[in-house]
Amino acid sequence: MSNSKKFLICSVCGNMVGMIEDKGPKLVCCGKKMNELVANTTEASVEKHIPIVNIDNNKVKVQVGSALHPMTQEHHISWIYLLTTQGGQRKSLEIDSDPIVEFALTENDKLLEVYAYCNLHGLWKLEL
Repeated sequence: MSNSKKFLICSVCGNMVGMIEDKGPKLVCCGKKMNELVANTTEASVEKHIPIVNIDNNKVKVQVGSALHPMTQEHHISWIYLLTTQGGQRKSLEIDSDPIVEFALTENDKLLEVYAYCNLHGLWKLEL
């Protein structure tokens, strides 16, 4: 079993689901099976999508892109998700704000992966 987080999207309406525990049956939305979002891990577009992480004790600061990703209505990072040894955390981002968020880890928790979702270019992942 993989420690990676699984995210699914509806091809009809765009609903997204983060799988907590996969027991096998396929999730359905709008009468169709939801599709798994496959995370990119290599920068291939002009905009920067790979999350950059700075860890200071239990504080985790995540910024999307070495050059900050655009945050316009038309092109933006919708959310950032941390996968840790004890679970996960997600934060939604606001239009016209910098794609930078902070998370706090509890004692003995450890960061494993960081995901960022771009409304135009899909899911991006950094493995630590």
